[in-house]
Amino acid sequence: MNRLEKRARNDVKIILRDVNHGRFEKSMSGVTAASALLVCAEVYYEHYKGSFGNRVMWSPIIVTPPIVIAGIAGIFSRRAAKTALPAASLLYMLTGAVGLVMHIRGVSRKPGGWKFAAYNVVMGPPVIAPGLFAMVGGMGLLASLVRREGGDDD
Repeated sequence: MNRLEKRARNDVKIILRDVNHGRFEKSMSGVTAASALLVCAEVYYEHYKGSFGNRVMWSPIIVTPPIVIAGIAGIFSRRAAKTALPAASLLYMLTGAVGLVMHIRGVSRKPGGWKFAAYNVVMGPPVIAPGLFAMVGGMGLLASLVRREGGDDD
């Protein structure tokens, strides 16, 4: 086994130990920031196709920079991970809840509404898509609740 393999195995052991002991605040902060960027890109594309027909369609785009900034800050600062990240995450989750209501409303406004759910749920606004926002926000909240890697809990 060469040096690189030994180092990789050691790094994996450290990561697994940290996760096992609830120490992954930095990692989850970074994953939250990266996930929010990806979700925002997808939402922007879909809402762009819908011509941003309702002003509320801009809200996912507007609330993404704060969670990305808070997530990145959470990698470097325990204080940011415990204050800014949960606030931004709750805002992200709230945006997902509003999106769920708006998408349900959008399906009901299609011709036939929920009577033709088999068609309108597929062809209308994706009802489960706002749940992705809630999941990313949940990751940010999780990051704020766990301990930091490397033993710097203080």
